[in-house]
Amino acid sequence: MVRAVLRLRPGRLVAALGLAAGTAALLWTTRDLAPGLAGAAWLALITASALGAVLLSRVIFFLGRQLAKKLLWRVRHRMVAVFLLVGFLPVSLGALIVAWGLLLLFGPLAAHTVSTDFLRQAERVAAVAKPLLWQLEDLPPAERLAFANRFHGRASRSIPGLLLDVRLEGLEASIPEEAWRGLERPADPPAGEVLLRRGDTLFLAATARQASGPGRVLALVPGRTEDITRTNPSLRLREVDPRADPPVAEGSDLPPAANALDWLVRWPIQAQFTDWASGDTVRATYLLQTRPFALWQRIFGQETDLTMGIFTFFGIGLVATFALNLLLSLFVAASITRTMTRAVNDLYVGTRRVNRGDFSHRIPIAGSDQISDLSRSFNTMTASLEGLIEESKQRQQLEAELEIAREVQARLFPSTVPAVEGIQVLGVCRPARVVSGDFYDYLEPREGLLAVTFGDVSGKGISAALVMASLHSAIRAHLGEIARAGAQGLGPAIERIVGRVNAHMFASTASNKFSTLLFAAYDAAQSTLVYCNAGHLPPLLVRRGEVSALEVTGMVLGALEGVGFGAAHVTLEPGDLLALYTDGLTEPEDPSGQEFGETRLQEALLRRSSQPPAEIVEGVMDDVLQWTGAKTLHDDMTMLVVRRT
Repeated sequence: MVRAVLRLRPGRLVAALGLAAGTAALLWTTRDLAPGLAGAAWLALITASALGAVLLSRVIFFLGRQLAKKLLWRVRHRMVAVFLLVGFLPVSLGALIVAWGLLLLFGPLAAHTVSTDFLRQAERVAAVAKPLLWQLEDLPPAERLAFANRFHGRASRSIPGLLLDVRLEGLEASIPEEAWRGLERPADPPAGEVLLRRGDTLFLAATARQASGPGRVLALVPGRTEDITRTNPSLRLREVDPRADPPVAEGSDLPPAANALDWLVRWPIQAQFTDWASGDTVRATYLLQTRPFALWQRIFGQETDLTMGIFTFFGIGLVATFALNLLLSLFVAASITRTMTRAVNDLYVGTRRVNRGDFSHRIPIAGSDQISDLSRSFNTMTASLEGLIEESKQRQQLEAELEIAREVQARLFPSTVPAVEGIQVLGVCRPARVVSGDFYDYLEPREGLLAVTFGDVSGKGISAALVMASLHSAIRAHLGEIARAGAQGLGPAIERIVGRVNAHMFASTASNKFSTLLFAAYDAAQSTLVYCNAGHLPPLLVRRGEVSALEVTGMVLGALEGVGFGAAHVTLEPGDLLALYTDGLTEPEDPSGQEFGETRLQEALLRRSSQPPAEIVEGVMDDVLQWTGAKTLHDDMTMLVVRRT
């Protein structure tokens, strides 16, 4: 009977309600005329009320369903509902984990406490070494010993056991002398605060060094491991015995446990020492021991009972909230997410199929919500995705090559021209494509010295650019050697650098990769250019209307390991012009197949030898382009000119 009523259509239910209500009203008004109709009137009234309740429930259910359907049509709204209910569970759980996780933080917190105590003691020792060094530097050598003794007397009042070891001009003293008897000097420790270890004794050391000189002041405070935690009765630090298996520490003398949960917490600490005799760095493992209640009392010892009561109240509330959220979230999440999982799974399967290259897969569509529209869009997308994917791959490959080319070129060529007295230098590279295999560089390693590198890497494309960048970095890494070399040592220094670069390239590149290189250094004081030409085209020297080629002093880089490279030198006179170039200027052909050649290059240099370097380079390159008759380059054109003013 009940099921039949619930299954009635809304129209029939309204009609039944109207009939029951009319009957109840008629019987209720006539009950006084016929006493036997009173029971029927009450029955009709109850029936009408029940039908009204059923109809109201159906209306509320229908309106709620329509409202929910409208609000939850968007996936975003559904996800918001899910995350509000299901996501609140991880939040509650996370809060609970944080609350209980505080108990597990006692180890790191205790370690932090020890570290803070150590740093405080280290700062006190450092506050002795640095001021003493500054004051001794300002005193005459004859007065330094007396001042150091007075300074030690004052400082040792606040730092018992303080030892000083002073090494300055006119003063080498260990203070106090009686404490240093039988104690050899420690190895020279690094600057700053360190722990020195001599046998079983630790020394908290701080070294202050002169900014410009070998002098230093070493302050030491001897002690034991237990001294680090002597101000904190809730902590004990013991060195682990490495001979035990498994390694264990000495027994703890911490306060007894306050309750059954006040367990002994052990936390390993890795410490670093400097050996007293050798100065080597030594590592040791220490075991920090504490009890949660003792450490808790130290942290919250100043808190009131009200604070602890609030903490307990919120802890209980957190557990209750977690339990309530767990039950509510499981119930609501199951009903809401059930309508989403099938569609989401279909989309997931479809994306997996497309990811494997199956663009013919279609997602089954059911329903009229946003997820269904998304499925239709997915099916439309897969129809045109195959053509777009190939175009996207080509575009990505091109963009990747362009990006690599920009990075390589930006790091390769110098952005400024060094101002070396009596010399002008300028390099220009016109790449045929985005990536160039040519390279040049010039900089001033020290005042009055100009270093120039110029060359050409074999091959084309990104691989040549990467080799070029590696070669460029390797050369720059060794420029400090020619900066330290004198005028007579430039030649041997250049030979060594080129040999090292050859070994680097031979070891780090493929066997079919090699490069030409001209590495030169111009000494302004001697007006001498010292160079090593490793297989590159001979540079052209223009002097008093004549052109001569400099010699090649070695083979290409990267071809063989262990070969020697020679250096040559030439004195540049005022007005001399030295031109370095790649085969991109001599090998271009005209329409008949005839190369531009070195002869025409020499003639072009002679015509422009009196012009500024920028006009010389641009003019020669324009001559090559006019010779070929082409608007685009078939090979990289790179040229560098050096003029003696």
